[in-house]
Amino acid sequence: MNGLIKRAIERPVAVLAIIFLIVLFGFVALRSIPIQMSPDIEKPLLQVRVSWPGASPEDVDREIVSRLENELASLKGVEEISSSSLTGQARISLTYNVGQDMDKATSDLISQLAGISGLPTDSKQPRVRTSNSDDSPIARMALAELDGTRDDGPDLEKLGQFVENEIVAKLGRIEGVSEITFNGGGNFEMRVNVDAVKLSRYQLSVSEVLDALRSSTSLASVGSIDEGKRTYAVRAEAIAYTPETAANIIVRTEILQTGERVAVRLGEVADF
Repeated sequence: MNGLIKRAIERPVAVLAIIFLIVLFGFVALRSIPIQMSPDIEKPLLQVRVSWPGASPEDVDREIVSRLENELASLKGVEEISSSSLTGQARISLTYNVGQDMDKATSDLISQLAGISGLPTDSKQPRVRTSNSDDSPIARMALAELDGTRDDGPDLEKLGQFVENEIVAKLGRIEGVSEITFNGGGNFEMRVNVDAVKLSRYQLSVSEVLDALRSSTSLASVGSIDEGKRTYAVRAEAIAYTPETAANIIVRTEILQTGERVAVRLGEVADF
């Protein structure tokens, strides 16, 4: 220690140079290093998505976004609601207060959505996401059929079902996975060919047939289940997937003068 003090006294110019460099570096650091008085806090967010195929952004905003914003604004803990209207799709983002119980908030949101009526009949059921729409995927997977496997090209319907049932469903059960989406493949569809002559014979219209199809594939709220502090809404879904079950869909029920009820079924005015 005495040797260091002795050398500092013997070399005052070097000591002054070192002090000057320390002050200079400190000044540069003070100007360049950002000072953050409060840390960044990411507020919890839930997002509601509604699909309305073929609708314009103006129709989506008027018929879906406005109604959902009015209904969801009363939810407890919601600090801000923002929305975007796209072609065929609506997105409503709900930002909650820091410290909000998000399990309860998600349950309340789902229950509130189940009680909303008056949305367009062609729109899909609202879906709730627990992550921001701007989040980037952390993993991607692509499936391709090997060359020469099929002469007539890939079977898109079977490939789509395989991805949905064997990959998406199983990955969605992994802890920490927020959402899984996939594009491509194909879905099975059933075409209903309405006979105009038979419609006229039964005095039916195409709109009545459409209403019967919509009602047969609707979701109905049948009650709720209380489990601890959580309440789960229970909904029943009735969907006719096969031509045999679709043929039995009742389009209209008529009462004859004798009091007998006669049901006009879809299979009597259409084929599949």
